[in-house]
Amino acid sequence: MVRIVVADEHAIYRMGLRVILQAALPGVEFLEAADLGGLMRHLMEEQPIDLALVSLNLTPPTDMQLIGSLKRAAPMTRYVALATDGTFDQVLHFVAEGFQGFISKLQGDNEIVQSISDVLAGRLAVPRALTPSGAPTENRSSRGQQHRRIPQQNPFGLTPRQSEVLALLADGLSNREIAQILHIAEPTTKIHVSALMRALNVRNRTEAAVLARDVVRSFEKDSEGANNSDQHKAPPRR
Repeated sequence: MVRIVVADEHAIYRMGLRVILQAALPGVEFLEAADLGGLMRHLMEEQPIDLALVSLNLTPPTDMQLIGSLKRAAPMTRYVALATDGTFDQVLHFVAEGFQGFISKLQGDNEIVQSISDVLAGRLAVPRALTPSGAPTENRSSRGQQHRRIPQQNPFGLTPRQSEVLALLADGLSNREIAQILHIAEPTTKIHVSALMRALNVRNRTEAAVLARDVVRSFEKDSEGANNSDQHKAPPRR
């Protein structure tokens, strides 16, 4: 069973979100916390929390130590920031610090449910209104297949979209070029690159590109070795 905890200072908002999510996501266990103490108690329970929605009024954006303590308490939990309003810079900040998304309380019910579903599926969730262009954050495209691809079974646990972005980074493409190939907004590309650098534990996009090329070369070498091994196998006896 998926377990979601919402940490927000307003009981009426927690109650409203509970009604929306339980109607849209049957089988989800919904927990509440009115403050950070309550959130930490839920995170440290024996049964893990899959997703924590954390109000920005409870966690100051500049409090790196607090964000780190949440991640240490439950490293496998996905975290999403909640706010009535926000900025694109805030979104980048929280993604860079390990959060999987940002939800505005002004979003419609369906948008909030979709955002939560996206995060549970391993994708980033960002309100369109908070991207400078207001463009959709995700839109699959078949373009860019001519570029190298990161193997699906990658060692970093990247999402499919992150793997696509990383493969294009390995080819030296800019954020704008990646956005054009994948048909996503350029600010969305910036968010994915930020998340990639955190996941890969690198300091900049150049290091990410170098690491991506190493992964691809290693994968191609292993594939060639497997093919050569198959070719030298003795034919089956008839």
